[in-house]
Amino acid sequence: MRNVRPLRLAASATLKERRLSELVHGAGVAEAQLEAVVADAQLLGSLELAGFRFTWEQVRAPGRGEEAPVPVVRLQQAQRALPRDAPLGAAELLVWQRALAGGAASFRTRELVREQGPPPAPPAFVEARLQVLAEWLDSPSGRELRPAQAGALALGRILEIVPFDEGNGRVARLAASHAMVRAGARPPVLVGADAPRLEAVLQAAFRLETEPLAALLEEASERALDVMIQTLESGGAV
Repeated sequence: MRNVRPLRLAASATLKERRLSELVHGAGVAEAQLEAVVADAQLLGSLELAGFRFTWEQVRAPGRGEEAPVPVVRLQQAQRALPRDAPLGAAELLVWQRALAGGAASFRTRELVREQGPPPAPPAFVEARLQVLAEWLDSPSGRELRPAQAGALALGRILEIVPFDEGNGRVARLAASHAMVRAGARPPVLVGADAPRLEAVLQAAFRLETEPLAALLEEASERALDVMIQTLESGGAV
């Protein structure tokens, strides 16, 4: 993909990258077309994790100029709302939330209680804590993190803070993907079947144990390769 820095890949991922390169060269398919398929796979999985049940055809409909369910359209708009090199601050999260809401967006103003894990941030501290996250990710130490570590930090911290009244999971997954792609990785494709493991590793992340979440995101990033390879091998429309 464009602007992707070299990564130290596991053997399986290295072989997949090689296979993908061969298929792309043979098919003459533009990388942007494959990126769109991956984005749709991300969208489908994120909506599954949010409790929505849509088909692959419904998710792909906007790309064909066809009508699609509102949550699909809005999440797709959110995916495209920021450039790849945008920072990951409070303002950027509001951009995503605004796209998901289809209009005005604001940070949470009511107190919340969490049954497990640390309490969500008090409303008065939400924006400041998001800014601390953004500053840390852009610090020298933050830039030394592996892409999946940066994604895990973004995902875990946003879901710990709970900045919005709704849509926190979708925004947090957008943020994790943004952090990973900005750091040079393939975008992670999380799916509904990941829900039990995701919940477990998030609880660990709330205890400042982020490596299990980073491992899940690394696996999800490798799925992007699987999606592109399967699309090309099946001759599926891109």
